[in-house]
Parts: sequence; structure tokens; C-alpha cells
Amino acid sequence: MKPITTSLLLSCMLVGCASFPPSAKKLAALPIVTYPDKPASADYIYKLPAGKPIDLSLIIDGSALNQNIRQSLSTSLVHDIYLHKYWASEDARHWVNARELISINFNMVLPSYETPNPGEIHLTVNHKLSK
Repeated sequence: MKPITTSLLLSCMLVGCASFPPSAKKLAALPIVTYPDKPASADYIYKLPAGKPIDLSLIIDGSALNQNIRQSLSTSLVHDIYLHKYWASEDARHWVNARELISINFNMVLPSYETPNPGEIHLTVNHKLSK
């Protein structure tokens, strides 16, 4: 019974540690790579700058389709977003889990008996925290 309790305790401790961002000192020492630049090092902070175009690819494919589709789209953010693994920040100093900063919801409706209209793909990206 003791090995099970010890490994359970260790697992809980590791999960708990994963809920805190790396130290401010560690993050401050990392290079900041601004989109669309590519990182030159293994560990870095990736900045998505406000007001600058962010390119996206929309891909619709599959065996049920007669033709696959790939479209290029572009949008921009209202606030700067700094990303490090699954952590996010608006100022590169105060970090939260990325899910706490931005919410992303995806909805797709295909033409059907209930909705005999053109299909719709709707991606909603909302800011969750205020400065």
C-alpha cells in the first residue's frame, strides 16, 4: 500500500507544480520571437503583436468530399499576446494558463433537413481577462 500512496502523492505534487508558470527570472532571460519570425533557440517566448496580420489556413478535407479546400485568411489581435508553452501574458511579466486569457469556440453547421441553408463555420476568439 505504501508504494501506491507514495506514487499518488508524487503525481499530485507534479500536477500541482505544472499549474504554476516558470519563474519570472527564467522567463525574463528567454529571447522574445515576434510573429512571423521563426525561433532560433529551443526555448523562447513567442509574441503575437496587436494590430499586425496573423495568417491562418482553413483546411477542409476528407473522404466524403469531392474536392478538398484550403483557404488563407488573415486577422489581427486587439492586445499583444506573449506565449511560452501553455502560458500566456499580455505584458511578458504576468503569466496565466493560456485558457485563462483567451477562449476559443468552434461551431460548424452543415446544410441539413433542420437547416436547409448554406453551411457555416464559426470560430469565436474572446479575450477573457482585462488589463
